[in-house]
Amino acid sequence: MKTTNQTVPPVKAATLIAAGLVNPAAPVIHPAASLPFYMPSYLLSVEEDAKTVKGTASGYLTGILYLAPGQLAGVGNLCPHASAGCLAACLFTAGNARFENVNRSRIMRTRFLHENRAGFIAALKGEIAALIRKAKRRGLRPVVRLNGTSDLPWETLAPELFTDFPRLRFYDYTKSIRRSLAFSAGKLPRNYHLTFSLSETNAAAAGLAIAAGVNVAAVADGVKPGQRFAFPGLPEARPTFSADRHDLRFLDRKATDGRGRIGILKAKGKARADQSGFVIRATAAAA
Repeated sequence: MKTTNQTVPPVKAATLIAAGLVNPAAPVIHPAASLPFYMPSYLLSVEEDAKTVKGTASGYLTGILYLAPGQLAGVGNLCPHASAGCLAACLFTAGNARFENVNRSRIMRTRFLHENRAGFIAALKGEIAALIRKAKRRGLRPVVRLNGTSDLPWETLAPELFTDFPRLRFYDYTKSIRRSLAFSAGKLPRNYHLTFSLSETNAAAAGLAIAAGVNVAAVADGVKPGQRFAFPGLPEARPTFSADRHDLRFLDRKATDGRGRIGILKAKGKARADQSGFVIRATAAAA
């Protein structure tokens, strides 16, 4: 495949939307149709964001795979369960993802996965092995999050990752209730942990996840971690905890009754201005 680093001015978002090439609900930063393909320099981000640096302080070295969310890369939908509010407030617009070169790299990783899955998985395995070696040198425990800004079923997309690295902890957030219930039932790889992610349209599914013992992450303003809280649609208040202290969701315990707890995340990036209901606005948690 011929590659180039040539820069081409991006096509206006309105033009692509009118042509049906881009979902208008998705965050359009660099339409893939305007970008020539080039091989990304790396796949896993290590210690490049604040939350994983917090994880390092806890003894874990985290590698995160950041792809282009939704339909942004033009190769299908990487977030099939995302709501309009989730796409509009996506973390693709927060932190380092605000910068043009970072967005472009995530699009290229996504296109690499789509156009050469075998090559992508081979490269990913190599980087995971390097992460394990680096963690060992530093006296840390390696962990990998495969869906940094995507929601792909890696247990079916690349099941060999979990068997090739059986002692490595993988973890993700997901809006798929099917995957969440499979995780709760022990049907996912034993070294893969999932946390359900709440949006403005999946409260009923989030309730099912909690009942099955799966923790739920919710973006909420005005909710203090440690208080009991019921998001809209949840019939009873549940225990909460701060999901901003670190990103190591596999360390989060269930509630004492065996059901899930709610991890509170602060709104970041465009989410701070969200009015869709994706960000829960609350002045106080339920008693």
